[in-house]
Amino acid sequence: MKKLRAEVADADQLEQALRCNAFDFIYAPEKLLNKDTLFKEKIIAVPNVFLGDCEDKTLSRLTELEKWGFQKALAHTVGHIPLIQKAKMMIYGGMRLNITNSLSAEFFAEQDVRDFIVSCELTTAKIKALKCAVPFGVIGYGRLPLMVTRRCPIKDGRPCDNGKSCGKYLADRQGKQIKTLCSNAVELLNPDILTISDKTDDFSTVDFFVLRFTDEKDIISVTDEFIKGKKPQSRFTRGLYYRGVE
Repeated sequence: MKKLRAEVADADQLEQALRCNAFDFIYAPEKLLNKDTLFKEKIIAVPNVFLGDCEDKTLSRLTELEKWGFQKALAHTVGHIPLIQKAKMMIYGGMRLNITNSLSAEFFAEQDVRDFIVSCELTTAKIKALKCAVPFGVIGYGRLPLMVTRRCPIKDGRPCDNGKSCGKYLADRQGKQIKTLCSNAVELLNPDILTISDKTDDFSTVDFFVLRFTDEKDIISVTDEFIKGKKPQSRFTRGLYYRGVE
């Protein structure tokens, strides 16, 4: 089994992930972290997605985290890289860097990105063809964002309250619940959970799988099922790994 990483969305998920020995690293929103957080060496701090109106605040927060002993931070975009460098933290690339080929992978490796998550739009064939000097991984489980927006569609375009998810949802024409995940942006999440728990052998060239938790209450059982290679019983998707972008 490849190495596993967890991406968490709330404090309870972070606590569970820190107690779980299965995870090599944990991606955690910076707002959940403080100087008393345990196992700082395992945590990759996740800053705000958008930097348009909070670049200075983000840099200040990353600098504070570095002084508390956090060593790693996630770059959502190219704009995050200089901020992480200024904070004297190690750079880890997220799926929003949109790394889709060996050329883009090498570019970010030259920017001192330690490792990265490939674009979720890549097929298994393109992932196998990817060549890079640094490790890379894929999203192995979780709800992928259908859209990321600064304004909340549930609140008629108004900003969310303190960046906290309200627990409400939209519904598509089939009645599926499109849940939201909020920070300084709003992610509209796919109603169907992506999983490749029973297909990990098709990803032989990747170095790690990321389990992306959003609204799960029990992440340990999900992790255990992924490790055991169980096929999910509820509605799920393979994403674009086998069919590509249509």
